[in-house]
Amino acid sequence: MEQVRHIDDQTSPDPKGNNDHIEALAHERSYDDPSYIDHRANDDRADEAKGRNADKFEKKYWLSVNYIGTLFAIGMAFMGGIGGYGLIAPVLSDINADIGPSPNINWIPLVNLCGGAVFFLMVLHIRLAIALVGSIIRAFAKDVNTLIVAELFIGIAVAFQQSFFWVVAELVPMRWRYIANSYCYLMTTPTSPLAARVAYSFQTYPGQWRNSFYFLIAINATSTLAWYFFYHPPTFSMLHRKRLARDLLINFDWIGLILYSGSLCIFIFGMNWGGVLYPWNSSQVIATMVVGGVTLFGILPAFEIWVHKKTGKEPYLPLHLFTNIQFMSAAWNTGIGACVYYGAAIVFPQVVNNLYYETGKISAYDVGTYAGLLNMAFVFAQMCHGFIVWATRGPKWAMIGAAIIAAPLLSAAAYDLDNKSLTIGLLIPGAYAMGIVESVSITTSTFPLRSQEEIGQGGGLSGSIRNFTSAIAVAVYTATLSNRLLTTIPQEVYPVARRLGLPESSLAALAAALKGASSYDSVPGLTPALKAAVQAPFRLAFKNAASTVFLVILAFSGTAIILAFFTTNNDKSTEDYVAGGLHGTKDEKKYLEEFKQERGASLTPSK
Repeated sequence: MEQVRHIDDQTSPDPKGNNDHIEALAHERSYDDPSYIDHRANDDRADEAKGRNADKFEKKYWLSVNYIGTLFAIGMAFMGGIGGYGLIAPVLSDINADIGPSPNINWIPLVNLCGGAVFFLMVLHIRLAIALVGSIIRAFAKDVNTLIVAELFIGIAVAFQQSFFWVVAELVPMRWRYIANSYCYLMTTPTSPLAARVAYSFQTYPGQWRNSFYFLIAINATSTLAWYFFYHPPTFSMLHRKRLARDLLINFDWIGLILYSGSLCIFIFGMNWGGVLYPWNSSQVIATMVVGGVTLFGILPAFEIWVHKKTGKEPYLPLHLFTNIQFMSAAWNTGIGACVYYGAAIVFPQVVNNLYYETGKISAYDVGTYAGLLNMAFVFAQMCHGFIVWATRGPKWAMIGAAIIAAPLLSAAAYDLDNKSLTIGLLIPGAYAMGIVESVSITTSTFPLRSQEEIGQGGGLSGSIRNFTSAIAVAVYTATLSNRLLTTIPQEVYPVARRLGLPESSLAALAAALKGASSYDSVPGLTPALKAAVQAPFRLAFKNAASTVFLVILAFSGTAIILAFFTTNNDKSTEDYVAGGLHGTKDEKKYLEEFKQERGASLTPSK
């Protein structure tokens, strides 16, 4: 396949402002690909639903209630989506102590990511109602299993709430996408960079951790109302004047959806089970990982290729995007960057609690602040990424430079986790740099598409890759910590417990209690003096285990460096192009009537 034929290779802007020829080219970049279909020739959308240059919009459009209200709705939805994870990860151990203990506690963040990975390719308008239902269930959960179900609801909704980057991409001129996404990250301040501080603060009030979900109920309810009243994109009739909804449902690749969803979940669950619920060589882990992996990476692609070539239907997976190197490098780097965020949200709060608070290095009041430092740095970088791309004159060197800074700093933190100042001094700039990689990548993934009308499709795949990679990272971090504790606890804790007279049969129960998987009351023969004596050895065991997790981060951050070199800077000649637009409810009714008349009796369902 030859390279994309760039617009600036063919023409340049007219100084008199007549850019219709550029607009047409920006509307559709062509590929010398025999499977490529010229969408302009088959485009059945109404003119009002087509992209156009920014100067084609009236000036009052940019200050209209619908436009500003939609940006507010996007920001609120993203705030609620990210809070579904950020507000719960720092206090998992407290939740487990309150309504557990349960060995399934780690499934709470995992199902959040898994739900997002599956549903990112299925954006539905019921997204915020799902989030609201999940928040309500979680606020009143009485046990860990109920909480897992609630988190699954929220994870499904997160796929839609975190679709901000492609919804924004459709609404703003291409040159402003990075700045607009910086605004969206700014809206997440209470539920992302300050999530740990907010979550720990709620612990001091009646209701404790449940207050976080009362807060999410308010956010999701406000967002739902804002979406309903302000967001009026092109309707189905405007986008498909020659097709009926039932035609799309009949021809939809339902088998591809089932194969993708099922294999993805099975593979992620197998990763999470290994070394936590079952040994890595157990039949449960091997069977799930083999079945999920073979289906996801073998059967599914083969089936989708067959659907595309033999039946003429549109496959569930957008196969052409997998051959787009610029898109794939940005999409995978989005996930690689997010791996650091989710790892920090799970592992670093435990480091703060076990190594800094328990040893008196910080007060109880400061635990929330310290636990959220990495995420604060990460999200602050996301807020700044638009300005950094502007300063570096494009995304490529912003991503390369940030990745090269992040990898050694994050890995070096493994040297001495007991040294609070050194550890935080390494992790904050490392997390900031990786935040630049993640945010620049996610915005950049909306640019190298063969058509800007594919933003939803490309964004869905990019978001799915992000959550899939993050779910893998969470499973890897959790399994690494758990597996290392299986070695370090017997090395450091068991000799002390034996010397103080704890029966050999009680050692496993003691290890489970120290890790928070069970209560100390379930340990036969445990005395208050023995419980106090094993705390220092356990902290040493935890330090050694957690250090390994930070070394594992190098595998992700190192990959980010390689991927960044495949990124290209964006085409300057398309920077004023706007992929979509909004309209008022009156216009919506007018367009609907016009399209009904236009269709008339000539429109019949496809066979």
